[in-house]
Amino acid sequence: MNNAMKVKYCLTCVFKFSFQTFRKLVQIGRVVYLNEGRYKGRLAVIVDVIDANRALIDGPSTGVPRQGFMFSEMFLTKYLLKINRSQRSKLVRKAWDDEKITEKFDGSVWNKNLNKDVLRSNMTDFDRYKLGRARQTRNKIVKTAYFHIKKQNLKAKREVVKAKKAK
Repeated sequence: MNNAMKVKYCLTCVFKFSFQTFRKLVQIGRVVYLNEGRYKGRLAVIVDVIDANRALIDGPSTGVPRQGFMFSEMFLTKYLLKINRSQRSKLVRKAWDDEKITEKFDGSVWNKNLNKDVLRSNMTDFDRYKLGRARQTRNKIVKTAYFHIKKQNLKAKREVVKAKKAK
């Protein structure tokens, strides 16, 4: 192989292995957000995979008992605990607390968006009207400031052009 072929081969390999289709895999220790059922809105951990459609989950710190749960009823999060297969709830709780999963999720953008959705769903018509008027006022202020800065910038550019012509 000559050097050109080696470089091409290396770049191809790097591209193939650096591109990942899935970032969050179903695996033991993966923290999940439950989106259906009795425990909707709570976090749990995959403790074991039962079959292609269900997993054994446990949420000792969030009040979710150990039970089988369908993958279609949960969302995978980016958080991963270092636990063994079918680990006891006591050790799962210890790993959860050591990783501070609850605090991490509370500070995440995902949780902030969930809270925002709850606030929006509880809004009345008048609240939505007030929000719309506040947005209009804000946008008007931003637009005025933007055009003021743009006008100053144009004046400065004209002065620079005049100074160059005078030389």
